[in-house]
Amino acid sequence: MLPSDRTALQTERVGFPGQTLFSIDDSDAEPKFRAIIGRGGSRRGIRLESVYWEGLSWLLAGSRQSMGDIVEQAAEQTGDKSNLASTLRVLAFRWMWRRLVAAEASYSLETLATLLQASPSPAIVLTREKKIQLFNEPFVTLLKQRLQLGNVGQLSSGFRFVLDTHVEEAIDSLAATRKMLTTGFTASCAGKQLTGQINLALAPVHHKQMLVGYVVRQ
Repeated sequence: MLPSDRTALQTERVGFPGQTLFSIDDSDAEPKFRAIIGRGGSRRGIRLESVYWEGLSWLLAGSRQSMGDIVEQAAEQTGDKSNLASTLRVLAFRWMWRRLVAAEASYSLETLATLLQASPSPAIVLTREKKIQLFNEPFVTLLKQRLQLGNVGQLSSGFRFVLDTHVEEAIDSLAATRKMLTTGFTASCAGKQLTGQINLALAPVHHKQMLVGYVVRQ
């Protein structure tokens, strides 16, 4: 069954499994001491957990700043209010948090819906549970023409869209290979049936694995 709203979104927030959220590698929590040389040759000895040193290194990747520059800036902000190591931990976490927020915005259902609507080809998004999550106007036009439907409301009940390949198998295969997969499909409603070929790829969304399909032949 198609959603009642053509671009209906379900922006659910999916939590991490407990094992993923709470499991910490010993190496991440291991404190490491580093002597950092700042401006003018000043040296500061700093002890941070490995995960924070790694985060600060990611922050510096591709920039013209050095670890010494970051430490100097952190020291200027710290003053007498806190210790330098704590400020560096906050800096690393805040930077990672902002990167995560930006990434989630780029790989959201809203962004995916925009990509589908920009496609001139009939396109659809399926969840692992075989639910139709999104579709575009060319997809609706195709169904109306080929299934000879009088109005879109007929799609709200009795509509079925089935892939020749199992959805779960397609998702697992695409996750492993990162390549496009072409398979057949069957769309049916009110006793009428449409078959064709569809190109599948993993949908670029962050919160759950889904398929995005582009109809190439019908």
